[in-house]
Amino acid sequence: MKKYILACILNGIMILTLPGCAKRETVDFDNIMDIKTETSQEEESVEGSEQAEFSFADIKNLEFCFSSGAGAWQTTMVIKADGSFSGAYSDWDCDTVYCCDFSGQFTQPVKINEYTYAVQIRELNYEKEVGTEELKDGIQYYYSDAYGLQGAGDILIYLPGAPLEELSEEFRSWVGYYDLSFTTDTELPFYALNNEGEGFLSYDIVDGLKEIIKDTEFSAASLEKSISNDLLTQTEYNEKTQELYEVWDSALNTVWSTLKQTQDADTMNRITDEEREWIALKEQAAAQAGAEYEGGTMQSMVMNQKAAEMTKARVYELMELFEVSGEKTAGAETSDESAADYSGSQTQVTVTDSSFSEIQAGETYNFSDGKNLSESFH
Repeated sequence: MKKYILACILNGIMILTLPGCAKRETVDFDNIMDIKTETSQEEESVEGSEQAEFSFADIKNLEFCFSSGAGAWQTTMVIKADGSFSGAYSDWDCDTVYCCDFSGQFTQPVKINEYTYAVQIRELNYEKEVGTEELKDGIQYYYSDAYGLQGAGDILIYLPGAPLEELSEEFRSWVGYYDLSFTTDTELPFYALNNEGEGFLSYDIVDGLKEIIKDTEFSAASLEKSISNDLLTQTEYNEKTQELYEVWDSALNTVWSTLKQTQDADTMNRITDEEREWIALKEQAAAQAGAEYEGGTMQSMVMNQKAAEMTKARVYELMELFEVSGEKTAGAETSDESAADYSGSQTQVTVTDSSFSEIQAGETYNFSDGKNLSESFH
């Protein structure tokens, strides 16, 4: 089961490399029939009072994946707290790709039973007109429908705890539970979507980000060890510190991309404005750090080190915006200290033939929670 989910995560990284599009095609589902359930008026009244048991906010940090599991094709989707969604489909065949980026809006969920809710697609938008194609960098792109969502009627949302034996065999085959004789599980362990038998499993986006941060920390630690202990030329110091900054910058861009997927428009507008302030202050702090060595070979090294330090702290701060209940983000113990007051400090560097050391001065800038760095601004 874990291997199946990992395949979705790895395929999702590949989808992020597909080009963005501009033209939109809209499908309106205003006249879709209302969902009907076989319940008495009394049961409907009870269900209405229990509607708050599930809301889209419960799944806003999840990514849903419909995939062959073998890495050939997949559709991924994130649903925000207001029921809007966005996602991507891709199917690679050597130098040919069938793909699309899409977004839309679900209707409000209607309770079917204690572990099932139903929604419909009210609106579906495509960034590239379906049926068009283009050649880019030797790769032929064919823009198609979102596989797994075409012709959708009632889409069922299964909550964790849904009895596996009550779910259709066709649906279970898509989410890793085709033959129940091979598992001791009796209940679905994750949220899932069922579109007429086609199943989307889910995984926690924040857990995926934590793994990326762990990998980043490992790479950064290796670079820092080399910078501190290896016999390097000044050019090599400059290159290593630039690489250190880029490692944290890449992680920050990944976190920001996920924020755009999961946060509502008002939140993104607010933190984007704050982001611009943060970028200006980061650049100012880096320039101040390197001012003492202006025109010298050490200047870029010192500026890189300051930029890496601030970007690392920002990664941990942004991770806290995902509000993981009861958990600390990887490295959060460090971020409590480093993210609060850091960006105005000067960095003093002493370089010998074989060592690199850094001493922080006391001057600082203060930032409110939520200030961010987006890949669109570097």
